[in-house]
Amino acid sequence: MSNLTYNEKQILESLLGMEGGIVLNFSNNSMALFFKDELGINIYDPKYLLGSESKANYMRGYWQIEDDNSVGVLIFRLIEYVKNQILLGKLNKNSFPDNLIFASEKIASKLTGMTHQKAEIKLKATFSDGNISIILQKDVFNHVQTLLDGGYYFNAVEEAYKIVRKKLKNVTGKEKATEGFNEANQVKIFGHLPVDEVEKDFFEGVKFLHMAVQFLRNEKAHVPAYEIDHNLALHYIALASLAYDLIDKKSS
Repeated sequence: MSNLTYNEKQILESLLGMEGGIVLNFSNNSMALFFKDELGINIYDPKYLLGSESKANYMRGYWQIEDDNSVGVLIFRLIEYVKNQILLGKLNKNSFPDNLIFASEKIASKLTGMTHQKAEIKLKATFSDGNISIILQKDVFNHVQTLLDGGYYFNAVEEAYKIVRKKLKNVTGKEKATEGFNEANQVKIFGHLPVDEVEKDFFEGVKFLHMAVQFLRNEKAHVPAYEIDHNLALHYIALASLAYDLIDKKSS
């Protein structure tokens, strides 16, 4: 159960426009997708139902049942959503004064004990009947989310590979895996030299994974964009996500 005070709830309800049972500009379906994508949960689980079946009451139920960190991260995600919707012209900026957003961020920081940039919920991969739901590496996903939402799957794949190559260049000074993965750069990439043959094989595996990204991206960069199946695109992007994560020492 979160420790939101009455006054804090009033601030959040004002930010989210919850009077009358609504939440921002969410439809029932878009609110369900938001909670699934951002937090990996079903917001319409009966345990969150607080009173009538309105979106606002499900939100209030989440606040009541979940712990401080979960509620704080949700608030941060909702603030990101508001800012994005304003940018896209789908919400009116005048309805979201800066002092209201600041007060809401302050509440979220109190609940999580972290700044906005550091707040995270650790989500688990799930699987059922051959369908696997995974959480993509945040930097990769954030970079391609708009393209995926718009159905530009070819471009999303190419951009995912670009950001992996940019990450490798930031770490090693070389964008190409064929150049960046040399023995002199192992400490830069992994933080240390391999301690045994097993770890040496792992380092080699990461190198070849990045080489796959390099050559797959080269193909995408030198042909006109063509239609890629949604599922195949996600496989490509999951490969990029893994490659990025394995050289990102913050994730180690």
